[in-house]
Amino acid sequence: MTFGVKAGPTAAARRYLDLESMEVIEELLELCGAELDARALPVLSRRLAEEQQTLPGLESRGYVRMADKSVQLVASLEDLISELEGCQDGSEA
Repeated sequence: MTFGVKAGPTAAARRYLDLESMEVIEELLELCGAELDARALPVLSRRLAEEQQTLPGLESRGYVRMADKSVQLVASLEDLISELEGCQDGSEA
C-alpha cells in the first residue's frame, strides 16, 4: 500500500512532512516519487536516529523551541515508520 496523490497522504505523513526540512523531503521525493511507501523506511529511520541523538543536546543547551520541534518530529517519525512497517507487513502476507 502506498500513500500517494490518489489516496492522499495519511495524517501521520502530513504531520511528519510539516515538520521535516526541505532537503529531506527532496530526498524522499527522489526515492519514492509522489508516493510515500516502504522505500522511504531507511531514510525515515536515519532521520529518527539523528533527531534522537540531537534532542538531548538541544535540551541541555536550553534551546526550548528547537527541542520542542525535535520532540514533535521524533513522535511523527515513530508514527509514520510504524504505519509504513504495518503496510509493508500487510502486503507481504
